[in-house]
Amino acid sequence: MVPFLARPGGASVIELCRQFDIDHDVLMQDLATLQMCGVPDYSPADLMDYCVVGDRAQVTMADYFARPLNLTRQEALSLFVAGSALIRSGIFREEGPLRSALDKIELLLSDESKEELEEVIKRIEVEMRAYEGTMRGIIDEGLERGMNLDLEYWSFSRDEVTRREVEPMSLICSQGFWYLLAWCHQSNDFRLFRLDRIGSVELTDHPVARRVRASFDVPHVVGEYKPGKKAHQVKLRFPGKQGRRLVEEWPAAQVTDLEDGTVLVELRTRNLAWLATYLLRFGDNVHVEGPQELVKMVEKKARDLLKAYS
Repeated sequence: MVPFLARPGGASVIELCRQFDIDHDVLMQDLATLQMCGVPDYSPADLMDYCVVGDRAQVTMADYFARPLNLTRQEALSLFVAGSALIRSGIFREEGPLRSALDKIELLLSDESKEELEEVIKRIEVEMRAYEGTMRGIIDEGLERGMNLDLEYWSFSRDEVTRREVEPMSLICSQGFWYLLAWCHQSNDFRLFRLDRIGSVELTDHPVARRVRASFDVPHVVGEYKPGKKAHQVKLRFPGKQGRRLVEEWPAAQVTDLEDGTVLVELRTRNLAWLATYLLRFGDNVHVEGPQELVKMVEKKARDLLKAYS
């Protein structure tokens, strides 16, 4: 509706009601809602407004909607493939808003294009269901029967593989990854285990202790790490804005733009092994200012990597 109202002169109330199959009262409610919509930082200057003069309505403060937003062919096809794969994988309902939106895109596709996309969607579906084999079946059985699981798990933060017995509680999907929420006997605390980091899983004959979950706070972004008091204080310097990539993946990091054009990134972590491996991807675009232990780790990993390639 907004592109219609953002045009010079707006649109007539009668035209809007007919175009969107709504009555006058619903239209007024929708227009009132617009006053709470806008773009970041959502200050008054970024929110939309509207006015009704005579029989015409017009939206102001919405230049970014001055014309209907159009998709390129590539964007439309990408959305169609990704959305269809999500529905077939059970993440979204078959009959829902996403399916309705995809149906509109499908009307524009030729029969030949539909056949080609169908083959692509099938391949994506297989990848998205990669965790639904034997391993996922064992985890589901543990959840249903209330039995402990024995995991072989690779810890990203410590860069090591361990075995541990856990009490499964639920499965969580976040940012394209599945996580097992469980009470870990080794850590004596609640933990989130990413399924693609589980090497193997076995069902034990030990029933879960039915621990109370109320004390466990699932992060808004699953996998978000909150360092403790014993964490190392790390300082990294990047030329230009290279460091912002790390900040996006590490919510607890802080970034400071320095006068010489470099970017200083500060973060805290309990274990430096994962960070040393991660920093290799930046090559010579990162300078580790501290701690010295991390400097030595990065140098060693780089030497080992070069040695392996030589």
